[in-house]
Amino acid sequence: MGPVKLDEIDRKILEILQNEGRLSNKELSERINLTTTPTLERVRRLEREGVIEGYSASLNREAVGKGFSAFVTVTLSVHQLSLMHEFTEAVKSIPEILSCYNTTGEGDFLLQIVAEDVKDYEQFMRNKLTTLPDVQRIHTSIVLGTIKEQSKIPVS
Repeated sequence: MGPVKLDEIDRKILEILQNEGRLSNKELSERINLTTTPTLERVRRLEREGVIEGYSASLNREAVGKGFSAFVTVTLSVHQLSLMHEFTEAVKSIPEILSCYNTTGEGDFLLQIVAEDVKDYEQFMRNKLTTLPDVQRIHTSIVLGTIKEQSKIPVS
């Protein structure tokens, strides 16, 4: 999918919904100075075209017992397409892996992991990470502190 043509009103809608996803259509329409029907039509079009992929709540990791974060570089031993597919499908089913990126450079994949603490991460690594298909090497970088973290994409 390539870029979708967005006008200034679409961009305002996206900016507002990224900050306040629970905003009602009525409130949204007031903020962008349109009536409710065309506002709803625009939002539905943005959803249909895949610009808006979904809505979710942002959680405090420590409050839900997942205050430990790590970034893990995984190198596969063989770069066979079927094994890479097997690896990526396995990764998708593990809830502690928040994100997985296929990368260039030192490793093949970069994973963002959450756990309760170091001990919990150690168990995760031993019981899940090392059992993934075709894993040759794992390099873990433990997050000491978060300077900036956001999921909002600049659209203006």
